[in-house]
Amino acid sequence: MFTAKIKQQVLSEYLQGTSSRLLMRKYGIKGSATIHQWLTHFKLFGIQGLENHSKKTFYDYSFKIKVNA
Repeated sequence: MFTAKIKQQVLSEYLQGTSSRLLMRKYGIKGSATIHQWLTHFKLFGIQGLENHSKKTFYDYSFKIKVNA
């Protein structure tokens, strides 16, 4: 997972003309659409759009059993 700071750096280089393929290689980005997705989020939401909002809640087995009972 990339930090907002790394995403900003990648987008800065991209907007200055560095190819997405070169940036993918340089930063270890696997998906070809990732940079474009970051750019879209940045345009829509600013810096906050680059922050990681994935806060998945994990519940232990006993809690799940109680909920389903």
